[in-house]
Amino acid sequence: MDRKNKQDRTKSDQKISRHHWRKRIRKGSLSPRLKNVMILIILLILIPMIMHASDIKGRFYVSDYYSNDSSHNDHQVVSSKLRLYKHEDEKPGFYFNLDGEIRKTISDGDKPLNKRLNELWLGYKFQKNFNVVIGRQYIYQLFNTYIDGLNLKYEIKKGVGLGVFGGLVPDMYDNSIDGKFKSFGAYGFLDQEKYQFYIGCEDLMYEGKTDRQYCSARLNSSLSSKVRVDGLSSVSINQATNDFELENARANLSYAVTRDLRFQLFYDYYRAIKYFESSKKLFTDFDYRDNYFLDTNSQSRAGGRVDYRLAKGLNIYASAAYQTRKIDNDHAVRYTGGFTKHDLMGFNLSGRYTHIDNYTSKNDEFNVEVSRNFFNKVDVAVYASKEKEKLDIEGGFTTGTLTYGTSVYWQINKNYFVSMFAERYTGEDYQNTSLFTQAGYRF
Repeated sequence: MDRKNKQDRTKSDQKISRHHWRKRIRKGSLSPRLKNVMILIILLILIPMIMHASDIKGRFYVSDYYSNDSSHNDHQVVSSKLRLYKHEDEKPGFYFNLDGEIRKTISDGDKPLNKRLNELWLGYKFQKNFNVVIGRQYIYQLFNTYIDGLNLKYEIKKGVGLGVFGGLVPDMYDNSIDGKFKSFGAYGFLDQEKYQFYIGCEDLMYEGKTDRQYCSARLNSSLSSKVRVDGLSSVSINQATNDFELENARANLSYAVTRDLRFQLFYDYYRAIKYFESSKKLFTDFDYRDNYFLDTNSQSRAGGRVDYRLAKGLNIYASAAYQTRKIDNDHAVRYTGGFTKHDLMGFNLSGRYTHIDNYTSKNDEFNVEVSRNFFNKVDVAVYASKEKEKLDIEGGFTTGTLTYGTSVYWQINKNYFVSMFAERYTGEDYQNTSLFTQAGYRF
């Protein structure tokens, strides 16, 4: 399992716990907990049995996250996710995708299931490279578009075509089906072996009025065996001024000088996406809501990274990034250096140091990890992170945190897998212990 993804997920779970740490959550009764967990385990067994004989692919898993902090607050979330899909074939026929998840926060009170349907659509490919897709779907040719509707795609020749779409749109705030949101748009695509280029536009309506109009373009290309360029941009029409305004831009250039040396340059520009009509319901002051689209909330980041292989199994890297924000013309810098060593008496080692001169603070963070694979089935890792933050306000107040833990990933067989992590977070006046377990099936 990718270590970075696990660490990002761990930090995300910590943030959720810290955000609610002042709210007392009483332990629920044992029976509701067991009932929910048993239902999920039954599904984990039945779904593979049903799908075993088919050519449908996917993944199903159940997970449990539990944490307890120094204020004796318990937080537990049981969740499950199901992904089923059948890829489009070269010949005519049906294909589909299902991607959904449910979450249950276990506490003394009855809380409804948090359900989210990301995608559920059915497609059919006709003889002359004409595809029809109906249902909840992500229009991947655009930057940020979901619809509950119809998508028609025509391939003029292999890898070259255009499409149109329209229908309802999932609610921007709770993902539910909402007839207040409607959308239509068009796109074009060039999907070749060495490069992919997508461009499209969407007109999003809310209660009959324009909520957002935008166009986006994305390029992924391998210019040669050593050079790769990726880029993304989206531009919206400001409904107050009718001007075109850049919302997001991203560019990345990587250059492999040799097998041992690689350079990377990147640039990001981003700001909050504005939904003009639907966002008004969040504000009561008329003047404020009509001027909600702030030109001062943008940020940009530019930097580079270099990777070098010193010896077999030993790699070092360094990166630097410079970030600015328009609201106060302030800036921040970030420096990172680290190494990875593979197969040192069977162990893998990695270490990293990061210094951030942030907008209102200075941060220093040290990370170290030791991992090993056992029997070609079980990955075990032990890690620790030490962070020190000095605030520019409050008279230079300094805080420190220590995080350490262990993670295990067990590939039981071709289909079944189990993963877990246990972690301890210790701060100046707050401590948290968390445990995450997950069991799943791939088919």
